Amino acid sequence: MFDWVIYRTFEHFNKRDASMAISNTVNFMVLLQASLLVPLILIINLFTKVEPQMLGLDNRIEYYIGVPLAIILIILNSYWIKRKLKSEKLNDLRSKFQKEKYKVPIWVIFSIPILFVFICPIIYGMINGTLSFPFLGK
Repeated sequence: MFDWVIYRTFEHFNKRDASMAISNTVNFMVLLQASLLVPLILIINLFTKVEPQMLGLDNRIEYYIGVPLAIILIILNSYWIKRKLKSEKLNDLRSKFQKEKYKVPIWVIFSIPILFVFICPIIYGMINGTLSFPFLGK
């Protein structure tokens, strides 16, 4: 699945600016993978109810975990994706995924991180009963 997304985003960025296509693809994949953590953590929290404050941890624990995680994702993706987008492996991806007309438009792929970061917490709040709208009254 990630190979398909990598190829589609690379193809999109390569049409616009070939010199920046690989770095833009790496950056988007880091954004996508980091945003995948939001629904994963929400699903785990839905069943376990673990809060950082219950463990006696600082309220800023998300930043202490998120910044190193982003750096690790950038390093790993730079190595992994750049290796995939070299000549022979790129030709393999092209033969596997190249189509004249795709069923999923590129804007859908680019909106997935928005869905994960903004919509999933709203759905989680509705399921968990913690979503409140103070402007609507009691």
